[in-house]
Amino acid sequence: MVIVNYYPSSCGILGIIRAGNAPGIRGSDVVEAISAVKYRGVGLGAGYAAMRINGHDKYRVGLFTINEHHNDVENLITEHLSSNGAKVVNVKVRGKVGKVIDTEYELEGVDGNIDHLMHEINNRLWELGGIGRVYYWGRHITVFKGIGHPDEVAKLYGVNDYEADAWVAHTRFPTNSPGHLPYWSHPFALNDTAIVHNGELSSYGVNAVHLGVTIGVRGLVGTDSEAVAYIFNYLVKVIGLDIETAVKVLVNPSLRGITDPWLIRLLNEYRWARLDGPFTIIMMMHHMNDIYLIALADRFKLRPVVIGYDGQYYYAASEEAEIRAISPNARVWTLEPGGYLIVSLKRGVVSWGRPKEQLDVFFPPRLFPRQVNGDVINAEGLGYREINEEILRRIMNGSRLVRVINVNGQRFIGVNLPRYKLKDVRVEIYGTPGNALANLNNGVEFVVYGNAQDDVADTMHDGKVIIHGDARDVLGQAFQGGKIFVRGNAGNRVGVQMREYSNRRPYLIIGGRVDDYLGEYMAGGVIVVLGIDAYRAGKDVELTGNYVGSGMVGGRIFIRGKVDYSKVGLAPSKHEVKVLVEALREEGYPEDTINEWLNRVLQVSHVPRPMANYRELTEDEVRELKPVLMDYARELNIDENLIDDLIGEKYTIIKPGIKGVLTQGYKGFE
Repeated sequence: MVIVNYYPSSCGILGIIRAGNAPGIRGSDVVEAISAVKYRGVGLGAGYAAMRINGHDKYRVGLFTINEHHNDVENLITEHLSSNGAKVVNVKVRGKVGKVIDTEYELEGVDGNIDHLMHEINNRLWELGGIGRVYYWGRHITVFKGIGHPDEVAKLYGVNDYEADAWVAHTRFPTNSPGHLPYWSHPFALNDTAIVHNGELSSYGVNAVHLGVTIGVRGLVGTDSEAVAYIFNYLVKVIGLDIETAVKVLVNPSLRGITDPWLIRLLNEYRWARLDGPFTIIMMMHHMNDIYLIALADRFKLRPVVIGYDGQYYYAASEEAEIRAISPNARVWTLEPGGYLIVSLKRGVVSWGRPKEQLDVFFPPRLFPRQVNGDVINAEGLGYREINEEILRRIMNGSRLVRVINVNGQRFIGVNLPRYKLKDVRVEIYGTPGNALANLNNGVEFVVYGNAQDDVADTMHDGKVIIHGDARDVLGQAFQGGKIFVRGNAGNRVGVQMREYSNRRPYLIIGGRVDDYLGEYMAGGVIVVLGIDAYRAGKDVELTGNYVGSGMVGGRIFIRGKVDYSKVGLAPSKHEVKVLVEALREEGYPEDTINEWLNRVLQVSHVPRPMANYRELTEDEVRELKPVLMDYARELNIDENLIDDLIGEKYTIIKPGIKGVLTQGYKGFE
């Protein structure tokens, strides 16, 4: 059989929990939201999990069985349950998914040994060749998953008519699974806990082996999400860690930034439970008569995740488009690298996913115009090809201004235009354009009245991209000509591999703040980070994350305010270097040997660590930057007097280091 993949193979995940006294969340809204990223699936697996604070009268177990083995599996599970004091009081066939029967059992007499019992049943079913699978159990959770796209699975189970206090959803089966049976579809659930996941756990082998050794789980189906569900359930409901501490273990923070000896001991004790690799995970759990929604990102944030709140519901999603599909005016922000959102139905927000001060200063609620008068392209219901073809048709018919409204998540807008070498053309986008907007741009001006998703202006040669809201990760990768103006913030790995050549110098101006790896491997061009909202609020806060300019060999980065040198480049902290030097001296090593070690540690003989100076701009720098910043102000309706004030501020100016020379910040150790 040949499978034609009409959509890119990636993962789309979603989580929603109601706040306080807000109404329950309708399944139809969840289906609409996750279907907004249908292209993040391949039609071979999708699913939903719903959680209610008021549990069902009976304990429930969901079971998949291969059709021809159904009676054998039913006898096996009944025997295991009865031998452990549990009684089956009702059996309901929920439906059929291909050759698989989905059955739900209602039980009485369930005790605290239920997890171990379910492990034993699944271990036995797996030993028999995977003829069945217990895929959820609990009083508060219901799982709907099968083979197909999210809307198809929803139709099979009647998800649209279901209502719950919290939901998670996923567009597909895990990458490292066959995907032809619903066993492998997301979510993965057990004991009133459900997990959806995007990414790949390089730690899976260690995690899975220790699950077998620690709690006797041998029959894993081989997917990351299932392992995470077992680990999280074990840490919270068996060991007794509180929710946030268990999340800290999973996130696997770098020990170099932790000073709490208790947390260090805990991370070492449960190092087998720490997750590694690129991941975004959304979880929900019923615990101690409460429901929690949790979203977490790996410490390098190699997978996307956006958080939202609209006064009634909290959201976590792979793309902003999912949130906008059902809550157009929600306030949105992103998790910081290694960050986590924790929201409880009863306690409210436990963790916002980044420092609260950052949210208040840099992520205020923003409203953008969504409708304009005149002849426009209505993108609602259109794919990117139809949008791009209509934009091109209008330009070829003489239009120099094209407006597109109701954009929500459509990718690749404008990528068909560079081949025509168009100039003096402006495309205005109202809404939230999807990934890869204006890639390869070579002269067109794109204006976004909203936020833009990942990977904007990749390999852009000329023209402008103007974003009135925020930009997400990997903005301006290999950017090599033109201007990118962002009024708000930008995410991870902004300006990666920027370059300049001949008389082309790209300028990337960020009005808010950025996360980690700004200007990584930068080879040319100019990045300016202004922190406008912090300046207006009188807040003295750093405007970047860590590893600024890592591996840069050209270009310049201007960051308003003082940036601690420990955040520049990729090198050990001052404290770590100091400890190393003191230890070597205490051991009696000569200074020549110590300097040799330092050179190795700091890699000054290869790509040196960038230099950083904190000072006012020189006359030449003002002469170069002021016209660009005034253009930025005009495009984004910012008072030009404010730009004059910002130009007069001090900046941390980062440039490539000098090969073979210890860079600034370590002069005390030369």
